[in-house]
Amino acid sequence: MNNIAFFIVKGDMYLREETIYHHLKEGDWILLTPGKEHEGYKISEHCTYFYIHFQIDGLTVEDISESSLRERLSRNKMDALQGRKCQEHMLFPKQFHAESHMAYETILQLLYRGDHYYNSYKEYADIQTACLLLDLLVHLSHIFSSQFLTEGNEKIRRSTFVVYELLREINSNYKEKFSSYDIEKKFACNFDYINRIFKKETGQTIFSYLTAVRISQAKTLLATGNLPVTSVALHVGYEDIYYFSNVFKKNTGLSPTQYRKMILQN
Repeated sequence: MNNIAFFIVKGDMYLREETIYHHLKEGDWILLTPGKEHEGYKISEHCTYFYIHFQIDGLTVEDISESSLRERLSRNKMDALQGRKCQEHMLFPKQFHAESHMAYETILQLLYRGDHYYNSYKEYADIQTACLLLDLLVHLSHIFSSQFLTEGNEKIRRSTFVVYELLREINSNYKEKFSSYDIEKKFACNFDYINRIFKKETGQTIFSYLTAVRISQAKTLLATGNLPVTSVALHVGYEDIYYFSNVFKKNTGLSPTQYRKMILQN
């Protein structure tokens, strides 16, 4: 089934979708429900917009309660930040507003690139356009999720935000030293409290997750490079080779050397 979407670049658009009237402004996105009659119900002067006509198999409309949506979006974000595949289908909104200038510019640049590909008259332009459409929908999903999850109860938002930031910090800087004092100082929170929240959200304590990330990175280095085990240990944040070997064996059942040998043999 064909789908139609609008993104308002400048000005105001007045759009009727059967019995619902939409007043759309700069930065607004709307995806019309397939099969529903729509028209402009008022002249939209000085309005610049993108009109997107596309077809994607499996695209469905779902009416989700706010609490269910928050839970699903939070689960997706937690899965992604921990390197797990999202179990949910991609969720993106029927209608929303790009609240930040960065979100607005991101959407706009993707649309301009899509328009360029579509009108380029080059081989495989249709494939490039289709790929960019999927990229646009993924970005819309990210932007919508971030905006939605920062709304609501301030206490919940603060603690969840700290967990997100901790996950990003560990994923990016796992080779650096981490201590409860460092975490309290960096995130201005009580360590025991945020550790409880972290475990509730991820199923692991902060240091258990840090260890899991380090061992995962060590396995990659052992399998794909020729670095000595001592160098691998340093690359993932362990200065003591013996301690690294013990932690690695505890988590994998093999010493680093045994693991590398197994990978090479297979």
